[in-house]
Amino acid sequence: KILNETMPQKGIEPDTYSYNTILSALARVGDTRNLQEYLISMTNKGVRVDKYTAQAMVDGFLNVGDIQGATSLVQDIFNQHDTLPPYTSHLKIIEFALANGLIFEAKRHVYFVQQIWKWQPSQHHDKKFCQLMEETKRNPKLSKEAVLKLFRYFGEDLSEQDFF
Repeated sequence: KILNETMPQKGIEPDTYSYNTILSALARVGDTRNLQEYLISMTNKGVRVDKYTAQAMVDGFLNVGDIQGATSLVQDIFNQHDTLPPYTSHLKIIEFALANGLIFEAKRHVYFVQQIWKWQPSQHHDKKFCQLMEETKRNPKLSKEAVLKLFRYFGEDLSEQDFF
């Protein structure tokens, strides 16, 4: 109601910040159905999806224990909207997966992170996206060594075969 009625009645057009505020609140209570509906509404209205949008979505899925959904969502948002959540969301996904014994899911997200390591910019990417990608690629907490240490902390090993 706030985004569709109250704000427009007052002459205020909902923007990324407005949507992200609502998405963050929904994420806290794990309302993934409404999270998805607001994301669709947001994109249908041409409102830009940013890293905080992705973070709220990931948090919502993790708050209900849908680790597979969180990983898929990060990949979908990356492919469809050229954005990533902050690095902490990647770590949360891997940690939640490992803590719940979902080793395959943890490795699936590590595979996605490895794709980020190998990413190269092209002319259709804007400067802000390229900066986000470079920051994520170079983040020492998402490095190979850091990921190996995280797996070891949970008593799991990654072999060289898990890396490409």
